[in-house]
Amino acid sequence: MPVTRREFVRHAAATAAVAASAPRLLAQSVNVASGALVDAGMEHQVMDGFGFSEAFHQARNLQDMPEPARTQLLDLLYDQKKGLGFSILRNIIGDGGAGQKSRNGSSGTIEPAPGEWNWKGDEDQLWLMGEAKKRGCGRFFSTAWSPPAWMKTTHQVNRGGQLAPDKYQAFADYLAEYVLGYKKHFGIDIYALSPANEPDFLAPWPSCIWSGEQMAVFLRTALIPTFQKKGVTAQIVVNEDARWMDLAINTILADPVCEKGVSIVAAHAYADDVTPYVPLAERTGVFHQALKDGKRVWQTEVSADGKNITNITDGIYWARLVHRHLVEDQVSGWLWWWGASLAGNYRGSLVGLDLKTGTYQLTKRLYTIGQYARFIRPGAHRIEATQTPATDVDFSAYRDEASGKTILVAINKGYAEQAFPVQLSGATATRCQAVRTSASENHAALPPVEVKNNRIVAVAAPESVTTWVLA
Repeated sequence: MPVTRREFVRHAAATAAVAASAPRLLAQSVNVASGALVDAGMEHQVMDGFGFSEAFHQARNLQDMPEPARTQLLDLLYDQKKGLGFSILRNIIGDGGAGQKSRNGSSGTIEPAPGEWNWKGDEDQLWLMGEAKKRGCGRFFSTAWSPPAWMKTTHQVNRGGQLAPDKYQAFADYLAEYVLGYKKHFGIDIYALSPANEPDFLAPWPSCIWSGEQMAVFLRTALIPTFQKKGVTAQIVVNEDARWMDLAINTILADPVCEKGVSIVAAHAYADDVTPYVPLAERTGVFHQALKDGKRVWQTEVSADGKNITNITDGIYWARLVHRHLVEDQVSGWLWWWGASLAGNYRGSLVGLDLKTGTYQLTKRLYTIGQYARFIRPGAHRIEATQTPATDVDFSAYRDEASGKTILVAINKGYAEQAFPVQLSGATATRCQAVRTSASENHAALPPVEVKNNRIVAVAAPESVTTWVLA
């Protein structure tokens, strides 16, 4: 949770220059550029999906929304036909900390004491996983913010502490039983599991400090062999540090057992929010060793401090971060922090909930991120494409062989409309549909785009994100 981590990030980050805000201009006449080449025969990373979390009982808050608002939001968030089709839901593995009945507290633990198992206390997240699954979201990713208090050196869930060395096996068994138990008792398949959330950050909420060396020992001696012995197929994710960095990841992957047993490496993309829009370079960078080792890279949590901003400028900023992560950093999975939450007046949510009035507030970042989430499905690949086909335009392309579709996404951060030809090779297309989010549009369907000889003319409106689906 990012609200109080500002000082941590400020001291951890190098001092960054603050870019001056560019003056806002009126839309100019259309500019025609040289265009983009898209090569479906040159594949890059596989895409695992897009998502967010409803941890700390935001799932319960969504569940408590009155109808028809609740169903409207569930459809908007998870249904690919009716809404934006997010495909990954990140859950918190309960730790038994304080505030389990509050609107923003811990979840119950499945093992409150050694050998004592309890499968009650996570009803809100289970409800949400069921609702998401009905709408097509089937990738459930679970993170342990903290082990239960009885496993820790501090004997408490909050404010850091460490997993006691003599409890390494107990925690490995705990995580294995979580995956097996959610399948046995609730019919839920956990796709991926992370044993630690922001292990570099001593937080006042549930947290646990791990060094890269400690995590490597835990994985090598306890978690990996335990998953193998018990037949747990959930993919292991490390290390979910608060900042976008791979120092601990590289330490973990240097261990041969860990390198073989870890499927996904991950980090969060927080920065010191000294301005509403800090340079994207503070949130990005290539994880060279992990990619060399054949690991998939996920960005598993990001948002920003400060008062909520719902406009298209905010939406464009976060879409550009998605683009940078996918195209430059080869990220396969991308997640925001909270999808819908009661914290409606800060930038941690895509949707702000108001239980008193039964209403909700939508943001442009929900829709600009949704321009990727709805159409780039799990199993698709990013493919080679011209990255800057026109002034102020960020462009990327994806191929979904299962559906036979090619997906193009363009972000126009400028104030002039840009038109540019796109030539597709390595695949064929005869029709094209476009969807756009701009200052005046939320995921609006546009008229069909003419396809001639595998070629279209893409038009990117001022300050917009547009997705074209060719089939």
